[in-house]
Amino acid sequence: MKLSPILKRWGAVATIAVATLVSLPTQAADNIRAILGGDVVRIGAVSAPPWYVKDLRTNQWVGLVPDIAQAIFQPAGIRIDYVDTEWGTAVAGLQSDRFDLLGGFNRTPERAKAVDFTRPIGSHRMGVLTLEDDTARFQSWDRIDNPALKLAAIDGSAAAVLLKPKLTHTQWVIVPNSDAMQLEVESGRADALLTNDIQMAQYIQKRGRGHMIFPTPIQSQPTNIGLRKDRDALRAWVDHRLDELDKDGTLQRIWAKYVPTAK
Repeated sequence: MKLSPILKRWGAVATIAVATLVSLPTQAADNIRAILGGDVVRIGAVSAPPWYVKDLRTNQWVGLVPDIAQAIFQPAGIRIDYVDTEWGTAVAGLQSDRFDLLGGFNRTPERAKAVDFTRPIGSHRMGVLTLEDDTARFQSWDRIDNPALKLAAIDGSAAAVLLKPKLTHTQWVIVPNSDAMQLEVESGRADALLTNDIQMAQYIQKRGRGHMIFPTPIQSQPTNIGLRKDRDALRAWVDHRLDELDKDGTLQRIWAKYVPTAK
């Protein structure tokens, strides 16, 4: 997945202050400890493959976001503690200091009023997944904006936040998580689910069925790491680390691990 062009548009050139802050590994580690007030960073975790998956055998969080978090913080000796949350309540979790960061969190105008964001960690396209063989009625957003059509979406997800206000005639089935959204389609209570290309590709790979459609006009969006608005130093430090991980190919390798079919 080619991330660099998107990432470069969001500040690939670090400021002199940030470059100085992390010019040496030991200095970077000392500074992030000072910023965090210790050697632990708390990251919100949402049950939403492949972003986050809780390994029931070990009770540990794994997935695309945990891999990126490890790449960011492990070299500095920072331990990561995960805090269970949901997309719909994530803003409140950041504002109330339940956790420091939330990865895979798309920047939207409404969210940006309440919390801050790092530069993107990647990007994805929004689309629909249906089990119907005839996909004609899903080929454009205008055709989807129809009261005869039911769409399932996750409460607070970027796809729902971006497209629900535009699809005012569609019947919406809003659910709390990915499993519930998929169940709505599999049970026939919804005609399709609305999400990003990553989750749709994962579903088809796992279930061996379904049609992934990107209605016109194409809707795409970068995805970021969210944090409180008063954490400027933390945002600057993480932004610089993301610059480094993009330049050395780490971000691309992590995305390819979880999204092998993404373009």
